[in-house]
Amino acid sequence: MMIILKDVNKDNWFDVIMLRSAEDMKNKIFERDIASNCFSLAQASIDHNWTTKAIYNDETLVGFTMYGYSDELKGYELCRIMIDYNHQGKGYGKQALKLILKKMKEQYEDCERVLLTFHTENERAKTVYESVGFEDTGEVVKHFVEEYIYSFDMGKVISL
Repeated sequence: MMIILKDVNKDNWFDVIMLRSAEDMKNKIFERDIASNCFSLAQASIDHNWTTKAIYNDETLVGFTMYGYSDELKGYELCRIMIDYNHQGKGYGKQALKLILKKMKEQYEDCERVLLTFHTENERAKTVYESVGFEDTGEVVKHFVEEYIYSFDMGKVISL
């Protein structure tokens, strides 16, 4: 397994927007637990604080991420990370998460912590985030649903 991040470009953008977190989430602007990749790409095209990347296992597209500076949270945020339902349960999410944190550390010199939010009922995400070292801040943000706010201290060593 070799997880890599690639730019979303004219060759892969359509495949990226067709990824889904669950089989029943086909072509929705907001999936059950996350915004769609299409929505995220549109947001990033307007708000240039965000970086979008396709997540690959070697040459196979398996997911999508968006990260950058959040004006809302007043800090660096891993705004989106998703693994297509066909590729879940293989360890790609955890490996991608570690790689994204490493890239954020390289890209943003002043980034001391990374925030993320997720639906309070998404136990799978909570398990993965905590396994990498994210911690509950005790805060909740209200988007379309209530979401936990978790934080990662960038001083931690990230082993890939």
